[in-house]
Amino acid sequence: MVIRARFAVPTALAILAACRAPAPPAAIDPALSTRVPAATVALAGIDLDRLRASPLYAKLPPAAQAFLEPFRNAHHLLIVSTGAELLTIARGAVPGATQLAPDLALYGAPNLIAAATAAHPPANILAPAESVAAAHPIWIAVRGGVALPLEGNWSNVNNLLRDTEYVTLALSAGDPAQFDLSARCPTPNAALRFEQSFRAIVSLAAATSARQPSYAGVLESIRINRDDRIVRVALSAPLDALAGLLP
Repeated sequence: MVIRARFAVPTALAILAACRAPAPPAAIDPALSTRVPAATVALAGIDLDRLRASPLYAKLPPAAQAFLEPFRNAHHLLIVSTGAELLTIARGAVPGATQLAPDLALYGAPNLIAAATAAHPPANILAPAESVAAAHPIWIAVRGGVALPLEGNWSNVNNLLRDTEYVTLALSAGDPAQFDLSARCPTPNAALRFEQSFRAIVSLAAATSARQPSYAGVLESIRINRDDRIVRVALSAPLDALAGLLP
């Protein structure tokens, strides 16, 4: 009886372990995510199959269509930025790219290709990216406190990033399109500064777009809320209105 009791607990634990629900699948294809270099500060993802099947695809500006053309035979795409250089990681065959496998391609800066193929720890940006990748065909995750190579009015993005740990932006490509931005800040005061800065940018844009009704309508749809260290921004707009804003 003592011997049986000795094995009862391990046996019960083994049974419980076997009955546990399996872990949910990764939101980002592990074959792609393991190639994201550790130095990545911004990561974007595109589910190309879902994008092509969405109303948004036909309304993409020429520059976006030209960028996606080499990936016409790919299914998923990650776009990596270290702040100075870019790397694309594609699930599929890409002309002119480094094919690690028939369905896995790298294209971009040679040193980033080398970093992607060498052993390296997981990139920190993957954690926030995973939080938005599953539910959206297009998404971006950016590490806070970095300076991206942006010019003109876009340089304001770097001012916003200064007060964050990370920012995610996700797009649901229906009609109307839905944008969801989430900024995680190190402190509640930092979140307040981010909210105030973002509201100031929106107010300035609204003041300069009074004679452009479609643009003004997009800005009026923006909703901003703050909860402790997190600021969330939501925007919903018809695709035709958004298409008119794109170059």
